[in-house]
Amino acid sequence: MEPTLSNMRSELSGRIEVRGILGAAVGELASRIASGKWAEGAVIAREADLVEEMKVSRSVVREAVRILSAKGMLKSKTSDGTRVQPRSSWRLLDPDVMEWRIRGGDRKALLQDLLRLRLVIEPSVAYSATIEATDMARDRVTAAWRGKVAVYEASDLPKDGRRRRFIEADLEFHRALIAAVRSDLLDQLFSVVEAALELVIDLQMRARGYTSDMIGMDESQSLHEAVYDAFIARDPVAAEAAMHRLIQRANDDATDGFALLEKD
Repeated sequence: MEPTLSNMRSELSGRIEVRGILGAAVGELASRIASGKWAEGAVIAREADLVEEMKVSRSVVREAVRILSAKGMLKSKTSDGTRVQPRSSWRLLDPDVMEWRIRGGDRKALLQDLLRLRLVIEPSVAYSATIEATDMARDRVTAAWRGKVAVYEASDLPKDGRRRRFIEADLEFHRALIAAVRSDLLDQLFSVVEAALELVIDLQMRARGYTSDMIGMDESQSLHEAVYDAFIARDPVAAEAAMHRLIQRANDDATDGFALLEKD
């Protein structure tokens, strides 16, 4: 089965602490904000109307608004009502906010932002990883690379399964390089954006045409190999340049594939 938004594994789901009626209410209001149904600066529906519409108590609505206010999505003033805040005020690295954006129709803006983030950060990650990596970290990067090679060469695998494993192997290769930098902040950042990054990789693959057939995988593998070779050679400048080429190519592919988001 082809990975899509509905069936793709998400490391972000389930992070919010509340469940049940309150969790459902928070998710419903958040999706209206993330999808643009409630525009930035707009006053949201009245409390009484939300109680009637969602069939919940006033206390549930108030707590849902409080939670979304804590995440920067809403702001309440006695004289001005409760308004949707600009996206720049949202806690954009909050796992729940990212999940709501993915599911609420704000995927294109999120993925474009992630593409820019990758181009700024990942070449520097490759540079630092090449310098900072311990022997154990180098072993992990090597294992991740060999995993990518195994998927690349596994022509006997079912096509859909091979494509799924390609995405997983790609993520592990980048994850291993980030871990080699030995920065807890970077590790956590990757963990937060990983579900969105899966969507980016899936999108760039679909844009290149390899949905069930792995068309175009040769170039991707070659670009990754250049990063790995420079890393193993302990050449940080070459690793940085190779990663820049890799991410730029991936970004170009994903940008070409944004029209596919409308079909999901």
